[in-house]
Amino acid sequence: MANSSKVKSVQDLMFDLSKDFDRKDIKWRTQRMKKDGTSALVLAYVDVRKYHDRLNIVMGENWQCNHISYGAKTICSIGLKFNNEWIWRSDGAGDTQIESDKGAISDSFKRASVLWGLGRGLYDLPSVWVNCESKMVNGKAYFKKYLQDPWDKVRQANSDFS
Repeated sequence: MANSSKVKSVQDLMFDLSKDFDRKDIKWRTQRMKKDGTSALVLAYVDVRKYHDRLNIVMGENWQCNHISYGAKTICSIGLKFNNEWIWRSDGAGDTQIESDKGAISDSFKRASVLWGLGRGLYDLPSVWVNCESKMVNGKAYFKKYLQDPWDKVRQANSDFS
């Protein structure tokens, strides 16, 4: 019996790679806070493992990555195999404040993935300020928790009726 699975075109694979991540997989992190600690500018992100999962689902064994250090930056190159030819795209990131090396590896991987369409929709979300609770230590605010759902603020920002 013939195998009924159709080989996907490069365009179909690129379309599948660039699909928005499930909303349940999108998390929020504080980029900066007001000095009084009452609100925070938040950014949407997706854990790097979801990028790996997407590449595994769409490309199977036809993807690979390579990380190199370039001065203080970590460069990630992601290769995808289309029509028996490897095509590579690269981007880099510096160390992060938490788990610096791991953060640079994850961030450079996500940045290189965006060049293939993964997670690009996150950049279309507006930056929003969200009311939050913080703890003041020596006059500096440290984030504790959001008092508003960031998605509500995104909807308001995208609405013509705000």
